[in-house]
Amino acid sequence: MSYHILFCMLVSITATSAFINDKIFKLPKTIALTVFSVSISLIVMQLIKIYPDAIHPIHKLLSGVNFRMTVLDVMLGYLLFAGSLHINSIDLKKHLFTVVYLATIGVIMSTTLTGFILWYLADLFGFHLNLSDCLIFGAIISPTDPIAVMSFFHNVKPALQPIKTKITGEALFNDGVSILVLVILLGMFYPDSTHSFTVTTIAINIIQEIVGAIALGGLLGYLSSYVLAKTDDNETIILLSIAIASIGYIASSYLHISGPITMVVLGLLVGNYSKKQKFSEKTSDALNQFWHLIDGMLNAFLFILIGLELLTIPVDFAAFIMSIIGLFVIFISRFSSTLIPLLIKSRITKNTFKETFVLSWGGLRGAISIALALATPELPSYLIAITYLIVIMSIVIQGSTLKMIINKLY
Repeated sequence: MSYHILFCMLVSITATSAFINDKIFKLPKTIALTVFSVSISLIVMQLIKIYPDAIHPIHKLLSGVNFRMTVLDVMLGYLLFAGSLHINSIDLKKHLFTVVYLATIGVIMSTTLTGFILWYLADLFGFHLNLSDCLIFGAIISPTDPIAVMSFFHNVKPALQPIKTKITGEALFNDGVSILVLVILLGMFYPDSTHSFTVTTIAINIIQEIVGAIALGGLLGYLSSYVLAKTDDNETIILLSIAIASIGYIASSYLHISGPITMVVLGLLVGNYSKKQKFSEKTSDALNQFWHLIDGMLNAFLFILIGLELLTIPVDFAAFIMSIIGLFVIFISRFSSTLIPLLIKSRITKNTFKETFVLSWGGLRGAISIALALATPELPSYLIAITYLIVIMSIVIQGSTLKMIINKLY
């Protein structure tokens, strides 16, 4: 099957679902696209049992996308660059302590708490899971998804701007940390030629993945900003920005450093130059309009892909029950790991718990968790199914109630 056919299929489904939602349901686009594509998957799964010969080609077409490769190797870099391009770096600096904590120690704490609590509760409910697999699952499900988070926190009240900055800033940076934690856990529990676990290895990985990514992103950011400031031609500006984003992500892969962190640093620097008016007004407008469009389109494609991935992941009733338990567990873990930096910086007040609740409930899971689960062959298939269902529930349940909770609390 050609990539052209897959692309046409994806565009057609995305456009149709967006049009129906705009005219009839008027739900948040992220939720609408996910629900629409999940519904398509469920219908196809039922019809293939009744009309296998007729429906099999449709099933093969819809399930023909390599989700892991599409998300991690292609879409993620552009989405992170586009998202970080529009982040207010001044606001980010004000809340840098909280952002760094949540994206590092917060991820490690959440991974540990999720793994142990899930292991205990699973045994309590008669589901026997290994502690090692639960901890690996914790590393996969702990990072909040920047694409999902930014789509829901796009427009907020001025009073909630600090919360938006903290949660979007964390979501942009925690992917690289969670991948590093995942690699370390795999080295601990499944040592082989590709995963090794020593103190030296961990130190080298941390320096290489994080420090190397910051250095590469900073270098490319300053160089690309200097070049972009020298031209006013819209087409040239757009082509240069695409080339910069592509080179940055591919270079980080070859250098074995964190691609997500590289793209976030690169986007922040270019965006910062734009906001400080070091580019001409024409250059800034062209950059912002183009990457806003790319961000919206790739976001829409991504949430359609999440729903269609149901066709390739075996889901049963037991996985559904465990995913409900898992959603509760990751909320408790995130609430606990989020509360600590707020307590360090301020006294315990009613507002502290309100902010912690919003940061915890607004920490949506998304495509990155699914892609990491599919990219981890050591993870049992039932935990892949649980990861998938938790992501769907997070987008639909947390996403649909987030605005109501914010309005109620604030």
